[in-house]
Amino acid sequence: MNPNDTRLPDIFPLNTLGAALQKLRPPQGQFALAGPWKHTWGVYTAAARLQRVGTLMLRRRVGERGRVALELEYEKMLSGGVQKIEAAMHLAADNRLSTPVRWQWLARVLTPGGKLVANTRLEKSAAFDSGRVTVSDKSGKRVIEMPGPYTLNWALFDAVTRLPGETFDPLRFTLIDHFDQPKPDQMLSYRKTTEVPIGGRTVRLRAFDQLGQGIVPWVYWLDEQGRLLAAVSGLEAYLVEATS
Repeated sequence: MNPNDTRLPDIFPLNTLGAALQKLRPPQGQFALAGPWKHTWGVYTAAARLQRVGTLMLRRRVGERGRVALELEYEKMLSGGVQKIEAAMHLAADNRLSTPVRWQWLARVLTPGGKLVANTRLEKSAAFDSGRVTVSDKSGKRVIEMPGPYTLNWALFDAVTRLPGETFDPLRFTLIDHFDQPKPDQMLSYRKTTEVPIGGRTVRLRAFDQLGQGIVPWVYWLDEQGRLLAAVSGLEAYLVEATS
């Protein structure tokens, strides 16, 4: 492929990402799906025009007896400040949806000078037991009935790395969005495998769709090794910037 070729792929929704997609440099080499890794994505919005507004870092740790934890750091620029979220998710063993059994998170908004904006600090934890998720904070506890499969929106960034690159029976589950907002009747399924021009070369990608109640549909794009290169949902997109 001509290295000066900056054509956008004629594939929705990748063709909505403009020059940001052509600046992407897909990582190369092997990727251990079940091992530890750290990925950073740029956060983009197309509310007016496509622009980078923050970063998402997800670190996968593997401990004793194969126990897996995901650590998240999220920053997004706001008018007059920055939103920060930190979270730790401890996953169930051998779970296709990367389902956490317990998790905790801290969210807050800071001024450009790094000071906390009043009344923006939110710190909570959650745990699953016997078909229920209990969400706790300093004000008390709230119980969410969860009789079937479930996962968190950020945990899906890990789960999709191990999906097969071919048609499979769709995964059906309840999404817990923003760590404590249940959205039922979700479905994750295979879309297609295709070759896409990115950054001056052709990359073979496989795509998966997520549809369900209360969400804008997501499309996840992964390379042949299983790395999540792009995730797109309406006006929101995440493009990989660094992997290790």
